[in-house]
Amino acid sequence: MLRRKRNVKLILITVLSLVSVSHQYGSGAPPMACVDQFPRHSDIQAQTSVPPYAIFTSASQVRQGDVLNVTIGSPFGAPAPIGGFILQARGIQDTEKIVGKFTKVPDPNLAQITNCRGNNDTVTHTNPEEKAPLSFTWQAPDDFLGGIEFRATVAQGYATFWKNVESPLVEVVTPDTVITTSSPSVSTQRTTLGPPVIMETKPKATPKSLDVIYQGCEDTKLCFGIPANCIPNGNCKVIVAIFVAGDTYTFEIQGIDNPKYVAAGLSLDNKMGDDSAMECVRNDNGRINLFTSWTYPKVEPYVRRSDSPQDIVQLLESSMIDGKLYCKFRRDTVSMVKGQTFDLANNKYNLMVLAGDSMKDAERVGFHNVGYEASGAALRLSSPGAAAVASRVLLRLHGCCMLAAWLGAASLGIVLARYFKKTWVGKTLGGKDIWFAYHRILMVLTWVLTMAGFILILIDVGGWQTTGDNPHAITGIITVVLCFIQPIGAFFRPHPGTKHRPLFNWLHWLVGNSAHILGIATIFLAVYLQKAQLPAWSVFVLAAFVVFHVIAHVVLSLTVCVSEGRISNGRVNSFPMKDMLGHSRQVTAVDRSSDAPFSVFRKHLLGVYAPIVLLFVVAMICLVALAPIGETYNSLMGA
Repeated sequence: MLRRKRNVKLILITVLSLVSVSHQYGSGAPPMACVDQFPRHSDIQAQTSVPPYAIFTSASQVRQGDVLNVTIGSPFGAPAPIGGFILQARGIQDTEKIVGKFTKVPDPNLAQITNCRGNNDTVTHTNPEEKAPLSFTWQAPDDFLGGIEFRATVAQGYATFWKNVESPLVEVVTPDTVITTSSPSVSTQRTTLGPPVIMETKPKATPKSLDVIYQGCEDTKLCFGIPANCIPNGNCKVIVAIFVAGDTYTFEIQGIDNPKYVAAGLSLDNKMGDDSAMECVRNDNGRINLFTSWTYPKVEPYVRRSDSPQDIVQLLESSMIDGKLYCKFRRDTVSMVKGQTFDLANNKYNLMVLAGDSMKDAERVGFHNVGYEASGAALRLSSPGAAAVASRVLLRLHGCCMLAAWLGAASLGIVLARYFKKTWVGKTLGGKDIWFAYHRILMVLTWVLTMAGFILILIDVGGWQTTGDNPHAITGIITVVLCFIQPIGAFFRPHPGTKHRPLFNWLHWLVGNSAHILGIATIFLAVYLQKAQLPAWSVFVLAAFVVFHVIAHVVLSLTVCVSEGRISNGRVNSFPMKDMLGHSRQVTAVDRSSDAPFSVFRKHLLGVYAPIVLLFVVAMICLVALAPIGETYNSLMGA
């Protein structure tokens, strides 16, 4: 009977032990992790980047038997969420020694006190849900004197955790030590009743100024980021880094500004289409996944995951810290995607980086509005260094041509044709009236610049391409078509006085003004293109030009109305566009021999209008040619 009771007791103890172990596995760090603080998450290794967590203590000294508040939080502005953790106090001279005990946790539903090598010497999580910074109460032991630090492993998610998150040094002193807390820099006063405590100072690692992805870009990694020259400063919007060890190819990609996804692509040219891409995607629940995809040229959506094998990459690390989405992964040296063989060891590839803040659906990323760029040349992935971006010369020349055409030449040409027909009367250039000669020169210049800009952009992008949700390309092609047909219609214009002349006048006016308005609207839309790299305040420069242009039109219209009008019963019965009707007018001797009234004023106004328009054109051309203007300025100033 006694033996049976003893067996039942042993069974109960065993069952209770198993329940305890099961609880710790399911809602806290496992028992085997309490010594080395290493979670057994399959074969996943700890992150090597700077931890987004820190441990703070309420004091730098504590007496034997007294308590101390210990907090796990974030040193950055936006706190990183805490998933799981294990926290202990360790000796400085003997780092394996766990010191003291915890006496209080903020919420039993968030954290629990457990035993590792002593009673209540460890605190860990009770669930894997995201948590705000946590504070605990720790009591110093009565049998220890010397330096300690609080050390933790903190997990952001199952595959993302950091080891050796450490607090500043804390000194455990005798109960009769006088601790002054007026200033951290003031030395602690001690009585001479007991032997002095000899502290071992622990060197503190200097915080790394650059993220881990930038480390080795000069000598061990191939790196490519945007904007240009961002890698030395560690401020790339999007960056990819490739480290090669033997036949192992390890990729890192990172994007800033809280992107929904960041991706890198391997391409045989510097144009998007028929490329193998690798996507680091952040889900709505915060989980980060890695996918491969295939890009398609000239169509939306660009990317489809279902056409690319997913087993050619293996995720190693991922994180979302301070708005930076980061993934580290390996890719098979040789893989087959859409019938193309990607041999990383033997072939050269253009690198592409892109990031965006939205997804089209579960399988397709959204438009790359955070950043997109391709390297200027195909590279061997095993060659370390910083890759250069593709040349933007053709893109910038396109922008300069269109600005000169529609802000400058077209604006001046339209003003001359509408308001200066009775100015410089009797003077000719090439056998034509002055106003008509300069109008024709300016409009031919507009046509030539527009066609040149159109050809340049077609060469740069390799054909017709839309620009995501921005209708710049659509309004641009309409402007080009209208511009192209305008001089053809002018060449076949009917003679004055014929029955079809009024129709021509109206069509010529409508096509010309529509092209001018659309051209300027298209320039406005270009400001919002990521590849243009124009500052947001460029819109205000363009808006100022439009306001000035409209005011000039209003003033000139009033002067023409007054100069040509005949006052009858207080009404003006003539207006600047009456010639659009094609009716012949009675021409007086004054009309033939002298300028219309207020011509001198209009000449002076033109002398003001033309230089100011030229200044607007030069200013916008400088913004386009030197884009991004902020970085160019810093480079010129040696910043």
